[in-house]
Amino acid sequence: MEVNTLFLTNREDISIEYLIEKYRNVSENYLRINSEDVELIEFDINPAGKTKCYIENSEYNLSTVKSVLFKRTPTRFNNISDNENKAYLNNEKKHFFEGLYLSIENAKWVNPMFATHIAERKIYQLKVANQLGLNIPKSVITNQLSRALSFLKENPISIIKPISNGLQVLKDRTYSIYTTEITHQAFIDLELAEIFSTPVFLQERIKNDSDIRVTIVGNNLFAAQIRKEGDDVDWRKPDIKKLYDQIILPLFLQEKLLELNRFFKMIYSAIDLILTPHGEYIFLEINPVGEWVWLEQELDFGISACLINELL
Repeated sequence: MEVNTLFLTNREDISIEYLIEKYRNVSENYLRINSEDVELIEFDINPAGKTKCYIENSEYNLSTVKSVLFKRTPTRFNNISDNENKAYLNNEKKHFFEGLYLSIENAKWVNPMFATHIAERKIYQLKVANQLGLNIPKSVITNQLSRALSFLKENPISIIKPISNGLQVLKDRTYSIYTTEITHQAFIDLELAEIFSTPVFLQERIKNDSDIRVTIVGNNLFAAQIRKEGDDVDWRKPDIKKLYDQIILPLFLQEKLLELNRFFKMIYSAIDLILTPHGEYIFLEINPVGEWVWLEQELDFGISACLINELL
């Protein structure tokens, strides 16, 4: 079978299932590869010729791929019982997949693999957003206790957040580490060393009228206003009740967000903003693989149609 569109993700990706269901209405020439299924797939790659794989006795020609929806490079693999060689073998598999994906160079990627990796770096995001003229919170990333305490004294109401995506993957479960309010005294009570082994990411807590989630697909921009019950910092916590409304952002802000998306060489992104009581928009972060299905269902956004148009 010739493959026109390749979906690269993992077994737990519900948004891809939703998108593929709609994609089937226009094309059957697609293949989904889950990172956990590498042991179930047979590969036959000729760097000077065709790239093929076999799944359940069916042959798929990857040399014909015209578009790729990329979520992540595999880093977790099954069926490795040899503990002594586990790290080496996992690294071999990771480099195999990265090499395979890079070799699909004539396809349109949503989003390019290494562009996704770069765009996920929150420190760099903030620097670029600031350079492009977006408002960002006062921030410090430090491994010095004295600097952290100084920042928290200057900004009595602050938050602490993961530098990465905050996803904690254990052997038997996966959970998220959310943005949390932190005070000067609470940080002192942690009794941390003078120098941290891992830097912490601190920001001032912005007074919040509402949260804004902006989903970009190509030149299409979908903006949702999110109002939450209670005073929790992070609206993404599943137990928080939320109300959603579609809004139109100021034109200058739309242009800045599209420029940010283009800077990172992305077609798709999910951007989080805060709208202050004074009407200012504050940039928080950009996520090249952020979820979107629930917004389409809540607000009847046409995100899936735009993604399928890009892939076709």
